[in-house]
Amino acid sequence: MTELDGYSGAKKAAIFLAAMGTDVSAKVFKGLDDTEIEALSTEISRLPTVDESVTSAVMREFMEMALTKQYITTGGLSYALEILEKALGKNRALEFVGRIQAAVQPARFSGVKRADPNQLASILRREHPQTVSLVLANLEAELSANILGNLPDDSRAEIMMRMATIDKTSPDIIKQVELVLEKQVSAGFASGVTYGEGTKTVAEVLNRVEPTTQKAILERLDEQAPSLAEQIRALMFTFEDLVGVDDRGMQRLLQEIDQKDLVLALKAASEEVVGKIFKNMSERTASIVRQEIEFLGPVRVKQVEESQRRIVGVARRLKESGEILVVGSGAGEQVIG
Repeated sequence: MTELDGYSGAKKAAIFLAAMGTDVSAKVFKGLDDTEIEALSTEISRLPTVDESVTSAVMREFMEMALTKQYITTGGLSYALEILEKALGKNRALEFVGRIQAAVQPARFSGVKRADPNQLASILRREHPQTVSLVLANLEAELSANILGNLPDDSRAEIMMRMATIDKTSPDIIKQVELVLEKQVSAGFASGVTYGEGTKTVAEVLNRVEPTTQKAILERLDEQAPSLAEQIRALMFTFEDLVGVDDRGMQRLLQEIDQKDLVLALKAASEEVVGKIFKNMSERTASIVRQEIEFLGPVRVKQVEESQRRIVGVARRLKESGEILVVGSGAGEQVIG
């Protein structure tokens, strides 16, 4: 755990610019596009009073990133890793080098990423499943999930299967896909060689789609490629997987989630999940939540699914940061909290 856990890159950038003052911020903004300026300005305007320890951590991370870039430029990747590992440890060294490499690599499908998911889905409906899988594998999981939800039911499972088994793609094919999509969404694309992370990419996408869609896709995969479906499930984290969260982790999770989301999510939760959650609440809090569920009345399935998805998002973040331990199938690798 560090002072910056839970801080997005944009928020850290906002803290850095606020600490450096208006003159430095103005110079930085000159090198950004309108979208980036708007995003950073919004983050700066939302900044609360920031602890000195957080500001110091942001400045320290900036310096470490700057040094990492300098080491890579002057001595190459191996040299940078060697120096950084001695100073920061292996894990931190790999993290900084990876982030610098990602920053300097040409953007892939940048025009697609800015387009509306509904528009993209409309375009991709006319494309071959292999082309669709290639595009989705190179987008953020959240955007891929939004697009997937707008694609025909009978094509989703095949697209997920192709994403999970996609191999390296030649620059010529990437270029062809970019040119076709460029004409349709009126955006420029950067060329490059890329391939998705197979089953991990599919798991991340399916984690973000509505549970009903998720279930339908997995059932089709069970029929068409059962072993692949099993691999994907092992990497996923669903609302039902909360039964595998350790008690200390569940208490930590309950501190992070909104009680309105919890009430809605439990409206259609299994007895096992409900029992697990109530077990880790005080009697008074559990009584209040039970009453709120009773008074809630009929609710839309979509509302329940959205609340469950938000809770899963928090749980997944805590799991990835090592704050909670999840055991059992469908939870991916175990993480010691």
